[in-house]
Amino acid sequence: MLEPVNDRCIHAACGKPLPLRVAYCPFCGTAQSAPAPEAATPAPVTPAVMPPPIPPQWRPAPPASLVAPPAAPEPEPTPAPAPPPAREAPKKAAVARSVPPPRAPVRLRTWLLAVAALVAIWFVNKPDDKPASVAEQVQVATALAQQCDLDGARSALAVLKSAKAPAAHIKRLQASITSAAATCDKRQKRVQAWEQVVLVAGQAFDAGKPEQAATRLAAYVKRWGEDADSIELDARIKVALARRELDQADACLARRDHACMEKSLLAAERYKRPELASRIKTLRAALSQLLEHALLDGAAPP
Repeated sequence: MLEPVNDRCIHAACGKPLPLRVAYCPFCGTAQSAPAPEAATPAPVTPAVMPPPIPPQWRPAPPASLVAPPAAPEPEPTPAPAPPPAREAPKKAAVARSVPPPRAPVRLRTWLLAVAALVAIWFVNKPDDKPASVAEQVQVATALAQQCDLDGARSALAVLKSAKAPAAHIKRLQASITSAAATCDKRQKRVQAWEQVVLVAGQAFDAGKPEQAATRLAAYVKRWGEDADSIELDARIKVALARRELDQADACLARRDHACMEKSLLAAERYKRPELASRIKTLRAALSQLLEHALLDGAAPP
């Protein structure tokens, strides 16, 4: 059994004895805590052990006159509405993936072609890490000399000398440069002489004197020999000379001078130019008619 505690309600209007130490009066509901007296040194507070409450059937009923109406219970705070539950994202339906067909194995021929292509690319783009040998430098310089690039060949010779190349290589390159220098000098002089021939021939054609061009060309051929350009110019000169003889034959025909005409035709035929063959044939026929008329006129009686 619980031991009753002789204590009363602190409310003056109530003052009912309390069988136990409680926080609120069970009769009037007044809080039973009183302000503690001030003390110099606060004693350590020992938490009081609250006895279990007395069941209502054990409590004595107070008089109706002394029972205060129970205080209205404080309204409980309205709980905040709970947030709606997060909606889970709908799961995507599993899509059946199509399995790709198996690849065909790479043929040996394809591998060989790929390897050949890689090797070719490497040979084309590989760096020239190996310096040219002395023999290769001599060969390149000799080619420059043969092309009349004497300055380049002499520069290569100076480089070889400064690098202390073997004397045999330097001597061979020096001989090549000397020989090429003579050949290139002759070639240069021939080019200059030909330019003069072309200039004189052009002036002679304009003046109607192809024999001057023939004389200058003959001197050139005697000094430098024939080549494709000189042969072509000679053909042009012969055509001009033959055409002038044929013009003279036409003039003789107009004068009905068969002897003069015969002489001009023979001179034109000696040039043997196929370009004038048809004109020579026409004039030959005219000469025959002229001779026939001359014979007929000579046989007629006075």
